[in-house]
Amino acid sequence: MEYRREVALVYSLEEALQKLNSMREHGFSEFEIHVFAKDIKPLQSLKLYTDLHVHQAGCLTDQLWCFFSRDNLYEVCLRNFDFSKEELAHYGHGIERGAYFLLAEHEFPVEKQLTKAHAAWKTTNIVD
Repeated sequence: MEYRREVALVYSLEEALQKLNSMREHGFSEFEIHVFAKDIKPLQSLKLYTDLHVHQAGCLTDQLWCFFSRDNLYEVCLRNFDFSKEELAHYGHGIERGAYFLLAEHEFPVEKQLTKAHAAWKTTNIVD
């Protein structure tokens, strides 16, 4: 198993779209890419017409979690992705300032997934 992760913090929509295309070129599928932003209005078309996971940082769920945990609001939205405290603080501060946070991750490279899928269909003739 190979674990791969690519992370980016960009401050404009054009940079975000360029980074999304770069992530796709690096072998990540759309459903493996998460985009976090304080304001997701510019990303509505991505949310509607692609399989990207677009998350609004600071939503009601994050606010409730923040209320009980006393953590930073914009760090709370990244809690499920196993970042260090320093990384959470850095990325959370970027989102708070209006940046787009992009995360792409998967455990199996596409080439290995295809090989495994094809191997399952290659059976020998047991009955003569």
